Amino acid sequence: MDVKRFLDEEKLNALFNQFDTDGSGKITKDNIISAMNKVGHDLTQEELDTIMEQHDLAKDGVISKQEFKALLLDITDLEDAKQYDLS
Repeated sequence: MDVKRFLDEEKLNALFNQFDTDGSGKITKDNIISAMNKVGHDLTQEELDTIMEQHDLAKDGVISKQEFKALLLDITDLEDAKQYDLS
């Protein structure tokens, strides 16, 4: 599936909120563990570390909505993700 054709701001927000269960506006490691547990996958510490290493582009210990958008669009640069228009 070509995510770029499917994704708009509304869908991005809905997907993001599936992970940001505490409504903090950021996805924490605990949020990731909880979301993955809900779908029946127990993450190892190594898997969690890899997710954060690859997708926490700002290296601040959380995944922002812009970083989440980058993840979905397979963009590796945070500035490119911020500028990508979903409309």
